[in-house]
Amino acid sequence: MVICRFQSKSCIVLVGLVILVAVVSFVFVYTQNAPNGEIPDPEFPLPPSSMPMGSYSNVGVVSNGGPCAQIGVDVMRNGGNAVDAAIATMLCDGVCCPEYMGIGGGFLMSIYNATTKKVMTINARESAPAAATSEMFVKDPKKSMFGGLAVAIPGELKGYSTIYDLYGGQVSWESLFEPTIRLCENGIKISERLELNMQNHEDLIKNDPFLREALFDEKTGHVKKVGEEYKLPKLAETLKIIAVEGSDAIYNGSLTYQLVEDLKKVNGIITEEDLANYEVEVEESFAVNLKSGHTIHVGPPPSSGVILAYILRILDGILPAPNSELDAHRLVEAFKFGYGERTHLGDHNFVNVSKIYEKISSDSYIDSIRNKISDDFTSLDPKYYGADFDMPENHGTANSVVTDSLGNTVVGTSTLNIYFGCGFVSPSTGITLNNEMDDFSTPGVTNYYGIPSSPANFIEPGKRPMSSMCPTIITDKKGDFVLGAGAAGGSKITLATAYVSALKLWYNMTLKEVIDKPRIYHQLVPMEVQYEYGTIKSVVQKLKDIGHPVSRLKNTIGSAATAIAKSPSGMIETMPDFRRPGNSSGY
Repeated sequence: MVICRFQSKSCIVLVGLVILVAVVSFVFVYTQNAPNGEIPDPEFPLPPSSMPMGSYSNVGVVSNGGPCAQIGVDVMRNGGNAVDAAIATMLCDGVCCPEYMGIGGGFLMSIYNATTKKVMTINARESAPAAATSEMFVKDPKKSMFGGLAVAIPGELKGYSTIYDLYGGQVSWESLFEPTIRLCENGIKISERLELNMQNHEDLIKNDPFLREALFDEKTGHVKKVGEEYKLPKLAETLKIIAVEGSDAIYNGSLTYQLVEDLKKVNGIITEEDLANYEVEVEESFAVNLKSGHTIHVGPPPSSGVILAYILRILDGILPAPNSELDAHRLVEAFKFGYGERTHLGDHNFVNVSKIYEKISSDSYIDSIRNKISDDFTSLDPKYYGADFDMPENHGTANSVVTDSLGNTVVGTSTLNIYFGCGFVSPSTGITLNNEMDDFSTPGVTNYYGIPSSPANFIEPGKRPMSSMCPTIITDKKGDFVLGAGAAGGSKITLATAYVSALKLWYNMTLKEVIDKPRIYHQLVPMEVQYEYGTIKSVVQKLKDIGHPVSRLKNTIGSAATAIAKSPSGMIETMPDFRRPGNSSGY
């Protein structure tokens, strides 16, 4: 026992040391007794994360880092609407999160119009060039990831100009680019997240002259550190041209020829005609009604929005379960059935996907799936869940959400695919190019379970590959906005968005509680439940008892969800994810 007067500084230090030793000893003892020296799963819920939830009365923005959320808010202060603000925010994210997204990539988006109470979906995802073939990567699969052949026709910038013309335009096009141009010229601070991703891809960065110039420290022989700055002068020049000439500068203008020549030098097959012919798809959302009167609004394949809707339809009526252990099991089973259906999907312009719409809309069919979910059984056979084919893993992305003072809301998920895309920056433009061709399936490949790759996702000219991205908007009985959500995290995106949506719909939780809660995942392949640290011990044990193989994620960034919700009092709640710290702002 320590006995002393607490006024004494030395005593305070002594007490602190005693507490520190006790905590270290506790952790040491438990980690020694745990498998692989891991801290055991907690028996009680963890305390809340340090990530704050924003609450605003007029507008809100959630972005992925740097000053991007505030840039979006400033656009709305200056008279812009949610669409204008989303463009400015995503342009900023593209330079502050260069490993995830940029104008060399593509996006999927949902836009809620508070006046019409309709949701439009925007498909600006990358598409295969005219010279692409289904077997182009059979002999050398790595070419789908690195170099010019991996690049699909970028859609990001054409998507921005399309939504600006259709739904934005309350401020000038040029003004949306100015903040990001200044960042490129004056310097951008490296975040902890970017530093980690740079360290994990140091060789890739060293091998590209532009990535090396921006992100590599020649004095230390390693990538730059957190807090240091990088500049993107060539990209700034390009953005200035686009700000004046519009997106045609890239697709059919002054920058097109040289961009294509850059790609040719690294074996790319994109032509000037490919860029000129690229089109953004705009259509009304697929709306799915729940028993509560809420409506889920999602886009068609290649988005996985229909899979999110399918999962939530299955869960509607069986959640909440009697306890958290069965909550987890029922979620997992719905995830598995959802990902079984996903194996049949592809770009809806190339594949007949009408059956998935029929299944989601059919009460009797959904009931038949619910009846297959037993509280004391799970199958380890992917075919039990409807999986006839395999789908490739997706990779990194970034999600932004914006709500303006009228209630208009934008959810946009953007990607370069793998970190830093194909690892090539166009010398003439400073644009980092995607490697979206890797998201297609390749003929002749069979996975561990003997399931062949999905023909629905084979490469065809003009086709867009399947994506886990599913920017989602949920409205109430009156058609008013309730939740806008999306996620980053590759193939776990759909699961994270479904998890967040389910918690917000059925568990009377604040948006912070929803985003903070440890997540569980099941992608069907691999055949295991993956869960984040913080999932309580009894839940993990119950899943094991039922027969689920389980694995705790070593890296807690299984996914990073971002969302905006309208509270019962009418406040705009904004929430980034502590797993990949971004930021939010509003007023």
